[in-house]
Amino acid sequence: MTTSKKWWEKEPPRFECQTDCFKCCAKPGIVYFDKKSIENASKITKLSPARFKKEFLKRNDGQWIHEVEDGNPCAFLIPEGCSIHFGKPIQCRSYPFWYENMTSKAMWKLVGGFCPGIGSGPHIAVATIRNFLDKFKY
Repeated sequence: MTTSKKWWEKEPPRFECQTDCFKCCAKPGIVYFDKKSIENASKITKLSPARFKKEFLKRNDGQWIHEVEDGNPCAFLIPEGCSIHFGKPIQCRSYPFWYENMTSKAMWKLVGGFCPGIGSGPHIAVATIRNFLDKFKY
């Protein structure tokens, strides 16, 4: 049985984060933190995991989440960028390669109206996209 290739397997998209953009960090939504992300972010913020959870996260359906509310950027966004950059969750590291953004080329282009990195920079390898999609399954 053969399955048809996804649009991004036939034509790998181009993407490169743009310096000083941070638009994705200001968009309202939920950021999921798994155990490893909590540990990494705790080390960076010099807080215990318990204290980090108390100050920045809340429990929702058995998962730890950080809510980014409309009008307020992510609590970890500072003028220079992400204050927990090297420990940020896979959800943040994988943007814009999220399932909903990869459903069609039209959707990818629509997201490109918000994200200036879409359509610029190098072509992203199919294996890289697959890896992001496999790791982030919320």
